[in-house]
Formats: sequence, C-alpha cells, structure tokens
Amino acid sequence: MGTNMERQFLKYLQGTLTENEEANLVDWINLSEKNFSFFKQYISENQYSQYHSAETNAAWSRIKQKLHVQQNHRKQAKVVLINWFKVAAIITIAFIAGVLAKTVNLGVPNDYGYSEIIVPKGEKSHLILPDGSKVYLNSDSYLKYPAVFTKSERKVVLVGEAFFEIAKDQSHPFIVETKKFNVKVTGTSFNLSAYDNDLESSVTLHTGKVVIEKNGFRCNIAPGDKYIFNNSTYKYKVEKANIEESGTWKRGVVFIDDMTLDEIVKILSREFNVSINLADENLKSIKYTGQTKPHETLEDILTLIKDASPVKFKIEFNKTKDHVIIKSI
Repeated sequence: MGTNMERQFLKYLQGTLTENEEANLVDWINLSEKNFSFFKQYISENQYSQYHSAETNAAWSRIKQKLHVQQNHRKQAKVVLINWFKVAAIITIAFIAGVLAKTVNLGVPNDYGYSEIIVPKGEKSHLILPDGSKVYLNSDSYLKYPAVFTKSERKVVLVGEAFFEIAKDQSHPFIVETKKFNVKVTGTSFNLSAYDNDLESSVTLHTGKVVIEKNGFRCNIAPGDKYIFNNSTYKYKVEKANIEESGTWKRGVVFIDDMTLDEIVKILSREFNVSINLADENLKSIKYTGQTKPHETLEDILTLIKDASPVKFKIEFNKTKDHVIIKSI
C-alpha cells in the first residue's frame, strides 16, 4: 500500500479530507476487494489513534451526502457491513455499501441536530464533544449528544458505560442522562456504568464534584467515592472506590471484585461479542475476585475461572467460537 494512500486514510480518520479527496478515496476503495482490504486493515490498526471531533462529524456528513449521490448513478451497490472497527469507519463503509446499518452506526448529526454513537459488543470508541469534553465508550454502549449544546446546559444521554473527562464551564452544567438517574457536573472526570441488563448502575468520581439527581432526589459524591444504584430495588449506597481499577476497561483490563459468575459472563459477553450461557443455576451465584490482562482470550479467562471455581464445570465453544455453554460436571 502506498504512502500516499496511508496519508489519505489518516486524513479520513481526522476528518480533514477535502471534497475531491473524499471522492477519490471512495472511488479507490470501490476499485477492488484488495483496496477495500487495505482500507479495513489500516482503520482496524489505527482505530483508537484519532479522536472523533465536531470537525470529523462535518466531514462524515459530506461523505454521506456524496455517497448518496454516487449511489443513484451506480448500477449495482455492494453490500458490505463491517462491525469491528471505529464507528467513523462503520458509517463510511455502510454508505459505500449503500446501506445505513441501524444497529451499528451513526455518529453523524441527524435531522434534529443530534449525533448518536452505538458501539457494538467487542468494540470500544472515544470522541470529543462539541464543548471539548472527552468521552470513552465501552462495548455495547449508546451515546446521544447535540451538535451544539444549548446556552443553559450541556446534556447527553448514555446507555452502557463511559469514562468522561468534562471540560470546565461553571455557567453551563454538564448532565449525563441515564434511565435510572442523571449525573450533573461542571468540570470533572468520572466513570459511569448504566447498562440496561445489569443489576447495578454506578458512578465512580475521579476528580471534581458530581451530583446524582432524579425526580427531586440529590446525592453529592466526592473524589474517590462510588455511587451504586440497585436497578431492581431502587436503593443506593456510596462507598470508597478503588480509583486504580476504575476505567481500566479502556486498556482492555477487567477487574472482578467479588462478582458472581452470572455478572462476570455479562461483562465477558460484551467484551468479546460472544453469547455465554450458564446451563446450571448453581453456577450463577459463585463469586470470584481477580482481573483480566490485555490481549487474554476469552478461552484463557474462562479457563482461569474454571480452575479457581469451587464447583467443577466444563466450557463448550461452538465451531464459530461465538457461543459458549458452561455446564456443571
């Protein structure tokens, strides 16, 4: 692959391609499967090297419009759907294919001036919001934010897990809305976990101040605190957090702190994009403590858990390695 094309790929990730360069890149990708493979490989290897900024949104919008025009003149559209690299690339490849995949894409403003990011299982992403705040998104997460924040507040919607580094602005509070509660800050860093199917949602504060609020309820937490909300009982508690462990999922590390196997397989399922089924009820309540290492395979992690388990079980992968059954022996 030529150095010139690598420069074009990098400019694509940065959202700095000119209109002519965008058109040429699209044409080059569609020339052959070999070119398409080169492009996929580069994006895959560099997916976390660039931030997703307001400028990239504008560039992707131009690409979207251009590819729609090109598609109208194309006799046969390729059908290609990639779900394993950066959301930005997913958007563009989806449009190259003539398809906008509702389950994986977005990241360009919609008709109402909002952007939506959906990160698939097995993936992670990060972006810079219009105010300069940084957001790191974990697997199987959804974030919605306006193209331009209002004069009174900065508000986003999250389902899943994210680490926020909020740009300071005392006069414009930053609010993260989840289904169970809202998190209100002015300038701080914190980890927020709010998955729909988890037993608990939590906020771990690293720096600054945070207010948890919902329907008149307010709870202030300080740096080093962890707010834990039980999604079933609607009760909460505040305890001291291990800051060194919080947010380490960004590096591919999963901390397991007195978790049941049922909770652990939910995390591993999201992390590896694999369906994991606990075939026996007696396995679900067994608790474990430990941590995974970056680049460990799912099979490695499950084997370590099995070896440490007080109950013997076996692990069965299907042929395609995307479904696992754990059974008692």
